[in-house]
Amino acid sequence: MFNLLKTTKPKQISSIEICENFYNLGMWIDYRNANPDLFDNSYLTPLARTICTEGAVEPLTGIEIPAGAMDPSGNLREGLVFSYVNSRIRAVMLVIHNLISDNQIISPKIYASEAVTPFALKFRGIFSKFIGSEYATSADQKEHLFPILSQDLQDLSYPSNSFDIVSTNEVLEHVPSIDKALEEIYRVLKIGGWHIGTVPFCHGQDESVVRARMENEELVHLTEPEYHGNPMDEKGSLVFELPGWGILDRARAIGFSDAHMRYIISTQHACLSQDIGGILVLCLQK
Repeated sequence: MFNLLKTTKPKQISSIEICENFYNLGMWIDYRNANPDLFDNSYLTPLARTICTEGAVEPLTGIEIPAGAMDPSGNLREGLVFSYVNSRIRAVMLVIHNLISDNQIISPKIYASEAVTPFALKFRGIFSKFIGSEYATSADQKEHLFPILSQDLQDLSYPSNSFDIVSTNEVLEHVPSIDKALEEIYRVLKIGGWHIGTVPFCHGQDESVVRARMENEELVHLTEPEYHGNPMDEKGSLVFELPGWGILDRARAIGFSDAHMRYIISTQHACLSQDIGGILVLCLQK
């Protein structure tokens, strides 16, 4: 685990490593109030420039990111891109690396709800028992995707108690029922296994923002439709729900023994986000 480097002049920090677990909105608000500089873009922007000037190291692979290879401008959570991997994905890679290392998991069985992304390609090259899938909605898409499998997170085809780690990155918001997806993730995880991943997160509230839902097998839009990028569909994927902190209580109700958001800032690994400083990673243990 990382520790916050204490200083009376935070705007002069050039190196900072933070890993903190938050179990509810109250803990998060207390942390924000105690560490206002971490949520100040006038501090974060120069820090991003420093990261790009000094270089970094990609988690898991150990690949060196040379100075000048990343762009510090724009959306930092989705930016700081090197070798097609951004800040958010490196945070997930870092959490998974620490999980495997801390628990000395030999030859982990890992499932990810993505198979054609840079994240999946990285993991496939490192872990022999990694499997990824995509979600296809037509016979033509499934044929094009083969031999990669199409999987619905609400109804996975894998046996129960199969995986040490399940990773979903920017996927849960596109599932009609996050609760059904979490139930399936719980089912296919081994006892003690972890879900590690990200989701666009309403970090300032408990309640989710529900933009669409299925009613009697009919799609109902509650707000103007919003779509995010999807490698399987040029139109993108419809957003159903943007969860707030209440997703942790819902995960606990399903049976997860540990449910928290892990907050990652790392200049060593170029993990940074505008407005909130770090990356929030959804961590759920069966």
